Amino acid sequence: MFGAVRISKLVTALASAIVALVAGPAFAGTVWFDTTAAMRAAGGYPITNRSDVDWAYANRSAEGVCANYGYARGMYNGEQAGELMGIHCFTSDMVTWQDISGSDARAWALWQGSSTSLSSQAAYNAGAIADNECGSFYDTGFFTGHQDVSADLMGLVCIPSPSVAVRGVNTNDSRFPFLSGMNPPFASWWQLRSATTRVCQYFGYSTGTMDSYANTGVPFVLNLGLKCIY
Repeated sequence: MFGAVRISKLVTALASAIVALVAGPAFAGTVWFDTTAAMRAAGGYPITNRSDVDWAYANRSAEGVCANYGYARGMYNGEQAGELMGIHCFTSDMVTWQDISGSDARAWALWQGSSTSLSSQAAYNAGAIADNECGSFYDTGFFTGHQDVSADLMGLVCIPSPSVAVRGVNTNDSRFPFLSGMNPPFASWWQLRSATTRVCQYFGYSTGTMDSYANTGVPFVLNLGLKCIY
């Protein structure tokens, strides 16, 4: 079930299928599979219900699961059916990762409040800051969710330009009814991940991130800026 760099499936479409994974060399690129509760627990950050954890915990959990199966980094896709949660893992050729100083992250206007805690940030804001930190407009990235408070460092994953494409979509687009009424700064991490993944997969990509939004001039309708990942 691995095979391709792009696998256009969501966990809700394969709720009864659990991928049998074998530790060893990872397939190249971006790989999708379902995770069980046992797999998430084995990664060091168990999740029973996606709504019970914040985005930073979820990102740490995804990294732990992906590492257990030979992948460099990863993100949950936001979907859950029963105990199954979908995940996208990236091989090392797809990503770079490094620590950045907390002062760099807090310098962005998107940073909320006076708290230095990374997990205190809304999922959208943290994602947009990570995207900005990763550099040029055609790169994207995400925080690992790991933070060294004493050293004031935060883990950051970046995905270079060749693997990223920019897409935009309005929240009233009839192809994507799940976007109706979405207000990114107030959405949960899994709502953002699910919406972004579904839209990017519609356009033929594996997954993606949401890094911006803008008013369209139509009341309650926003244009969402996405970075879709091959």
